Amino acid sequence: MKSCRYSRIYRSIKMIIQHKITFCPENRIFNFSMAYSLYAWLLSCIPRKAGDVLHGQSLHPINQYVLQNGERIQWIINLLTDEAIALFNPVLETENAAIFYHQRLAFCQHKREYIESEQVFIERARRLSSGNRFVFDFLTPTSFKQNGQYVLFPQESLMMQSLIRRWDLCFPDQSLNILMPLTGIHIADYRLSSARYTLKQTKIPSFQGRVILENHLTAEQSESFKTLYVFAPYVGMGIKTSLGMGGVNSAG
Repeated sequence: MKSCRYSRIYRSIKMIIQHKITFCPENRIFNFSMAYSLYAWLLSCIPRKAGDVLHGQSLHPINQYVLQNGERIQWIINLLTDEAIALFNPVLETENAAIFYHQRLAFCQHKREYIESEQVFIERARRLSSGNRFVFDFLTPTSFKQNGQYVLFPQESLMMQSLIRRWDLCFPDQSLNILMPLTGIHIADYRLSSARYTLKQTKIPSFQGRVILENHLTAEQSESFKTLYVFAPYVGMGIKTSLGMGGVNSAG
């Protein structure tokens, strides 16, 4: 795979950076597994030793996936730690195209969002309406693993465990006042379909669609739950979120 240049390593910054890149209209071939190849391209742009270190981590500090938006393909990349920002942000800021199976995918639009601290999510959670129903849209094939087996239907505990682990990765010094199991939330409604995510020669059993959680937590835990709710679109949920799975929207 063709490598690319990368610029100087950025200084340590405590934030999350989200990139939304739209490929030019001539790139019409779409499947969710494109994200795996795009991630491989990103890795080819950084020092190999750094890539090996990332692979050795249980939670990767990058969440990325692709979506089809009309006739265009959008690539969403969330850089979740100082390390990820230092490695990948110079690439995304200096390149104007990605390499996908030896083809050049030109960037025709590139939007950025900077989350400067965990306080941004806490404030967004406080501004949510007072309702007790919360919509999670699983935009790309999503799966969880429990006891070595794929879980083909979302469970409240697995959803929350996934988000809590990612919160602790991003903000290790700002723990949330939330304890498992969360018996005060349950799935009130859903509209899901089964899916398969192709990863090399493997088709991973998964699902896509909408889940609505109903919240009957205590006031303190409810604040933490709402914070995780607005946090979810930046980190994804479930397994292999660095490879294109588990893309989430919680805007409702």
